[in-house]
Amino acid sequence: MLMKILGYHVSAVAILLLSLSTALIAQDVTQDSTKVLTPLGYRDRAHVHQIPEGYDLVRMADGHMRAENALTGDHIDFADSIDTDSRVPFTDNGWITYASWLNRTGKPVSSFNTTWTVPPAPSSYDGQTLFQFNSIEPNSGTAILQPVLQYGPSAAGGGEFWAVASWYVTGNNAYYSSLVTVSPSETLTGVIKLSSHVGTKYNYTCAFTGISGTNFSIKNIAQLTWCTETLEVYGVDLCSEFPNTAFSQMSRINVRTKAGTPSVNWSISNVATSCGVQTTVVTNGATNAVVDIYY
Repeated sequence: MLMKILGYHVSAVAILLLSLSTALIAQDVTQDSTKVLTPLGYRDRAHVHQIPEGYDLVRMADGHMRAENALTGDHIDFADSIDTDSRVPFTDNGWITYASWLNRTGKPVSSFNTTWTVPPAPSSYDGQTLFQFNSIEPNSGTAILQPVLQYGPSAAGGGEFWAVASWYVTGNNAYYSSLVTVSPSETLTGVIKLSSHVGTKYNYTCAFTGISGTNFSIKNIAQLTWCTETLEVYGVDLCSEFPNTAFSQMSRINVRTKAGTPSVNWSISNVATSCGVQTTVVTNGATNAVVDIYY
């Protein structure tokens, strides 16, 4: 049996960057109907929202988030939650393996792309959820922007099939695009781009190339600096509940900053290695890098 996973980021850099994971408490989230699953732990249902297609997510001057349609002027305001107890991750979750790079160049990341193939479904299904993605976070570690491949249920929907969506999670609040079903062997390219910035306010887009409905635009947030290639799981207690393949290759990993191509050395964190789970760097660097995530 795979041990229940307790833990997000355990390296010194990760702990510094992802303060959301510093205090884990045991709680039976599955019995609490007010909690829903996101790709950064469980959150209050009232603070998890789908952003309609054609709307941008904007951080307003007072800190709350608004979804607005630039063409029609329509908008939806979301109340900001600072309930820290509600954003503590459930204890059988975790970033169980990942590769990461922290941008210390002094120039913001302008794009971060990754291509991978939808793996075969797990040979057994017991309600587990698998998330696999490239992502980027601010120095504070209090938020994450990510194009996510998902198997199993989440707040966006899902079940015994693969699907993709873009997510922005910050504090106890989470926002997601449409969830679009994909098939094993389908090629995915997750793309995160800096569209513009003025001072300390940064605007980004996130999407899966060629998959309508997954585009996500967010404005006026802090600079995003920490890039990762991650496998995150919830409710997995058997090796057969991972994809029925040896590994996924996260390839054509390209990172660019406003100054051009940075020097990138991917760091590996293997938090839980039951069933052979681990990440290996096949090709290092910022151009066409390759990382294998083993199941």
